[in-house]
Amino acid sequence: MADTDAMAETVSGGSSGVLGQGVTGVAGYARPAPRDVQKELETRAGVLGVGEPSTHSPGVAGFGEIGVIGRGSQCGVRGRGETGVLGETLFNEGVHGVSRATGAGVVGESEEGPGVIAAGKSDVGLRAESHAEVAGLFTSVQGAQIELAPIPATAPDTPARLPGAGRLGRLAVLSDDAVTCRLYLCVEAQEGAPARWAEVRLGDPVEARP
Repeated sequence: MADTDAMAETVSGGSSGVLGQGVTGVAGYARPAPRDVQKELETRAGVLGVGEPSTHSPGVAGFGEIGVIGRGSQCGVRGRGETGVLGETLFNEGVHGVSRATGAGVVGESEEGPGVIAAGKSDVGLRAESHAEVAGLFTSVQGAQIELAPIPATAPDTPARLPGAGRLGRLAVLSDDAVTCRLYLCVEAQEGAPARWAEVRLGDPVEARP
């Protein structure tokens, strides 16, 4: 079939309800979005859905136990935009990635910004777990592997204060002058009582080599 050829028909017999064949098989526009023939020719997709920004209507909407299923030899679903993929939920994961073999469930990459940003309002920003290995592995070619941003002093000539709440194993870095810092480990955490911290004694400072 040539690019200029097109066909649409209803299908019976338990297969697809509507069959469309063409450079783009089926194109759907949400009113009042105008038709864009050039977009249809360039997209070359089985289904093209175009939303209307003025009414905030989506190009494609899927509902059901699984709203949308995407399968591909390289990528099942690809999102491109100011936000490539946005997942929202009330009680479960906004985005859930699963790998059935040795691949990663979720991969984040960036040319200039951070690969992954994690933030939590009332819970931890990032949680990592493993049944058989370490929960986190951090590598860097030129920089330090981990950076702990120090808790600063709240006023000049006043020492920085340790957190009143803590859990066993937590680390806290304090800085009184924004030039030097010290490291503490939470060693006692009883309900209803302030956490107790022990300073981690380090060796003599060494100067980095260029």
